[in-house]
Amino acid sequence: MAADTAATQDGLVQTAVADRTDHAVNTPTPEESAAMLKGKNRLHFEGLGDVWALLSGQNPSVIMSQIIGTVLHDGGTRPAWQWKRGGRENVFMAWPQDQPIRAGVLMSGEEGGKLSPATAVPLLDGLPNDLTVEGVHLWQHGLGANVSVNMIDGENPLWFFNPLYGRDSEDLTPGVTHTFLLAGLAYRVHRALLDEITITHGPRYAAYAASWLAENPGRSRLDVPHLKVNVAGRRLIMPGRNFCEYQVRAVVEEVQECMLEKMPVKLLYLSFPFDNREALRLPVYASQAVLGDFAPATGQEVDAYLWLQGRIIDIGG
Repeated sequence: MAADTAATQDGLVQTAVADRTDHAVNTPTPEESAAMLKGKNRLHFEGLGDVWALLSGQNPSVIMSQIIGTVLHDGGTRPAWQWKRGGRENVFMAWPQDQPIRAGVLMSGEEGGKLSPATAVPLLDGLPNDLTVEGVHLWQHGLGANVSVNMIDGENPLWFFNPLYGRDSEDLTPGVTHTFLLAGLAYRVHRALLDEITITHGPRYAAYAASWLAENPGRSRLDVPHLKVNVAGRRLIMPGRNFCEYQVRAVVEEVQECMLEKMPVKLLYLSFPFDNREALRLPVYASQAVLGDFAPATGQEVDAYLWLQGRIIDIGG
């Protein structure tokens, strides 16, 4: 990032540089996975330090002023990234302009007055998905929010971070469907290693156990063998440790290359089919810091741990 830091410190939200990169490196224990599948023990973590660390390969608290300075010096904005609310004017700026992954800075201030940096967030270009709003969790500092959308009636909603919540807030009414630009950032991604998983709980296992006991009279539930499920070629998306985080297994449909400053980033296109709705289309950004020596290829099955980001589709340029 450029070293120009003029006028970059006013109003910088410190939660943007909280660092927690260790949480997503380790695979959840079976007990944690079971709880997460039931929607339990998940938290709304309100920080972006881990995201910045993965995209820069550096300590975000050290480089944040450089990131902001670069965006203000070399970045740009769009009409769709500007809004006014409650007597305040907001302008979202991003850099670089020719890449699908950008560093973004929200400038905010009294209408007609001086604008100062309020927060810095990565901005991921996503693919359009029609999703119905279910709820919103507003971050404490009020400059971002986690949004939940309904994927299947009666099931846990899908959560993602909205970097332009201030712009979208008045439209995020529960029950209303919008076209969201949805994308993911990979905390971890590698070649899928297992073609079979073991299921020991949940509705599918309960149905299997009932059928097995009916076919084996006199046996107890303790005798029911584990249910083995072949997942080769399957596309799965499951809750992660925190809201907006997901464990996925999918087939890479396309790979593109992009760059954020000096960090090479692979753009992996994934999709997740559903029985009663259109497939979820998800571009996933995986930095070289995450990939290491792994080079994902089209047609390859991968396991990944993702953080999701989304915003209502930009209207008006």
